[in-house]
Amino acid sequence: MSALELNKDVGIDDVQRVLSEALGAGYRVKVSSSSALRVTRNFVIWGTVHITQSGGWTTFRVRPGGVIVVAAINAVYTVPRIRRALAQAFPEAA
Repeated sequence: MSALELNKDVGIDDVQRVLSEALGAGYRVKVSSSSALRVTRNFVIWGTVHITQSGGWTTFRVRPGGVIVVAAINAVYTVPRIRRALAQAFPEAA
């Protein structure tokens, strides 16, 4: 699992907006729960961003979507793309 930490609280709606802008028109970013976003390019290429907040910190954990082979493809292709987009959107994240 790939994680980024940010030294401030960020709401899920803000993350959705900036991640959508960073990824561009080819990706859809939708709220899937109060603490998760689903990022999709198509029915095969997708991942989930889990957001946790504690003590003024926000942690983003990016997981690949799918099962077995599809998850492996998403782990190599989609997760790094989402992680780079988060790092671009929140340059202060470590």
